[in-house]
Amino acid sequence: MCVNAFSASKITYLSCKQIIKSNDSEGTFSADNTPLKIGAYNGHIFFKFKDVNKKTTVTVYEQGNLVSVDWKQMKPEKTYQVKFDYEDSIYSYGEEGGGLTIGYAIENSNGNYLQTTILKSKDHGIDLAMDTECEKVNKKEFKNLIKNGVK
Repeated sequence: MCVNAFSASKITYLSCKQIIKSNDSEGTFSADNTPLKIGAYNGHIFFKFKDVNKKTTVTVYEQGNLVSVDWKQMKPEKTYQVKFDYEDSIYSYGEEGGGLTIGYAIENSNGNYLQTTILKSKDHGIDLAMDTECEKVNKKEFKNLIKNGVK
């Protein structure tokens, strides 16, 4: 019997609602703004990566732009293809630039994937956190989702 110790890692495809968990923003981005109130479904995010329990490249596609009520009419856009760190069952990535801080976290909890996205900008009064449990989809579904988005 031959055992292949070098079997290929499966690629994980996730489809995740962007649900506002907290909003301490001010002005245009405040929780008074309907698309940004707590519990609002204001966008969708898609992740593609190898779940290898170590630092890995993650491709991120996003549908919506936070403040558009009709974000479902928008097509998803590839926003990142970067190395996410890995620690304690959580893949994470963050960056700062142009007065904006963005952070992503994907947690695998017994095969259930949870994601959190954080956006902050003192200059623009933005302080948002979105999270949800993600749906694991197959490659064909994923390709369709990143082409057409959710409706």
